[in-house]
Amino acid sequence: MGNSLKWSGIALAVVAGLLIGFALSTVAYRDRLLGVPGPHGFIERLDHELKLSPDQLHQIETLLRDTRVKMDQLHTDFRRQHQQIIFQTHDQIRALLTPDQQQKFDREFTPPIGRDHDHHGHDD
Repeated sequence: MGNSLKWSGIALAVVAGLLIGFALSTVAYRDRLLGVPGPHGFIERLDHELKLSPDQLHQIETLLRDTRVKMDQLHTDFRRQHQQIIFQTHDQIRALLTPDQQQKFDREFTPPIGRDHDHHGHDD
């Protein structure tokens, strides 16, 4: 059983590391701390290499802007679903405990930040 717990901890650490990396890279790209490699950026390189017409350039800029909005929404949805899974798991663990264990669990294992703390005590 201890070995299984060890591997669960390692798996949790790996997942947490991946999520942190994903979040940091998302912020870096969104805030333009990271960009497309090259001296002038992606659009400028496209324009330079492919000799785009003004209409093509405008359409590509619009397409990339729309894609950025979709990606931001995807990241928002991912964060929301991630939080929901954590909240559900917390509740599922709590439901398996006796009332005395629940009291200690509530004191010692606080739910994730942003959680409505009043919902304990009734089933969802």
